[in-house]
Amino acid sequence: MTCRGVHRAVIEYLLKSGHDLSSSAMLDIPCGQGELISSLRRFFPGADLRGCDLKKPESLASGNFASVDASRPFTVFSGHKFDYIFSVSGVMEFDNTLQFFESCHQHLRDGGHFVVTNDNIVSMRDRISYFCLGKVRQYHLFVTLGQGGWKVIPIHNMLRILQDAGFRIREVRYVSLLPKDWLMLPFALLVYPFQFLYMNLSRSRIPWKEQRAIYPFRSLLCRHYIVVCQKDFI
Repeated sequence: MTCRGVHRAVIEYLLKSGHDLSSSAMLDIPCGQGELISSLRRFFPGADLRGCDLKKPESLASGNFASVDASRPFTVFSGHKFDYIFSVSGVMEFDNTLQFFESCHQHLRDGGHFVVTNDNIVSMRDRISYFCLGKVRQYHLFVTLGQGGWKVIPIHNMLRILQDAGFRIREVRYVSLLPKDWLMLPFALLVYPFQFLYMNLSRSRIPWKEQRAIYPFRSLLCRHYIVVCQKDFI
């Protein structure tokens, strides 16, 4: 239930992290149908894999699942602490994002990692859609009660909320670049020099290297982004 290639990018990050994850405790929230947990199980069969959502997926044992409304504060698995918590394409489905991140922060061990992903809404496809239709591509123009995928969170807001929740940003990467997205390359080549100049002239206190990481050229083409955060040691 996310863009193509996102789960692969998450697993590639874990494999290249250099950490021994054979016995790590990992939590996926919201876990949906358990697709990410199933993939993690194939690569890390010894890991303690658990999930949270409104409804338990069939692939997950009852003891490894907790029913959670992620828009409200939660405590799960008797205070069990995790090495990794994943939230893939979840934050656009409910409100109270800061509260959700704070709850995830409490469930991480010191030094643990929080990996959160979201749809990229600054790509050329989204910009053209907003210019022509008044909406970004993957969101509806009109949202009815109970309709999923309704909350637009730009990446700079996402990073600010994560920092407010106590996380340290370690990495931002853009993923899910499909062949048809290359059709937007001429438009991206036209727009990026203006964006680059704007960033260069801005008076932001964010270091230049971090600005480039948040809005690289790939951000104009890719459909999704991944943010890797860490809970600092106390």
